[in-house]
Amino acid sequence: MKKYSFSDLWLRVILFFSICVILIFSFQSFVLPLVTTVFNNGENFPLTIRLNIQRAMNGVVGIGLVYVFLRMDRLKMAVTGFEWDKDMALEWILWSIPIAIAGLIPTVIIEYIFGIIIINQLLDILGILLTLFVTIFMIGIGEEILFRGYLQRILESRYSFQNSAILSAFLFGLLHFWLASTSGSVLYMVAILFSATVIGLTFSYTFKITGYNLILPVAIHGFWDFFLFIFQVDFIYDTWLRVIMEISASSVGALVIFLVVRYYAENYQKKPSQKTEEVSS
Repeated sequence: MKKYSFSDLWLRVILFFSICVILIFSFQSFVLPLVTTVFNNGENFPLTIRLNIQRAMNGVVGIGLVYVFLRMDRLKMAVTGFEWDKDMALEWILWSIPIAIAGLIPTVIIEYIFGIIIINQLLDILGILLTLFVTIFMIGIGEEILFRGYLQRILESRYSFQNSAILSAFLFGLLHFWLASTSGSVLYMVAILFSATVIGLTFSYTFKITGYNLILPVAIHGFWDFFLFIFQVDFIYDTWLRVIMEISASSVGALVIFLVVRYYAENYQKKPSQKTEEVSS
């Protein structure tokens, strides 16, 4: 893969990430209230709809911003791994469900034991379907194409996979850190920063081991969020002990996903037929 110069690479990374944060904050602060005013006569939508609109906006920002930056370099979306491999897609999607559940089970158990997570009632069928669509096609695709498909790929044009994965995962965590700032809780922000970073590392590994195709990391990411969101869970980070245990719980879940993905890749995965395209400056 052809390298960017040091200055070109970091200019893209810093500019890309800064615009991403600004756009998502703007969407949440201004666009969501505007949507409420225009389409619901100023009344708030039900919480489930409001949350899913907010999540969908994040996905739109991710996909749109990547497209704009790729066009600046005259590159196609396929370079990010955003390519439908018909021979592998169904298999990856089916595998992603038990993989996501395998990672969630120990994570939620640890969170429950330490009083971090509160599991509320299950959404109605409409809420479940809406959440499924948003988590897969908006959050999953939007965030994975941002951090694995674009940021990790351009970082890998100059740095090793390990260093690129760490950097892209940290930026993934940093975005969630800034989004969590609206809660006003430093403990919540720290918990989200490190938890998202360790989960991001697992998604980076999954991206690499499947031949730099986004389908499996998108699906695992989407179903991870889906199984949490349909129960309308709340998280409590009011002590540093709970913050530490949340980071530990996320690390255990990430490790389980890593091990299952590696086992799948070594024993079951067929070779993807995806054609790769080099990132060039």
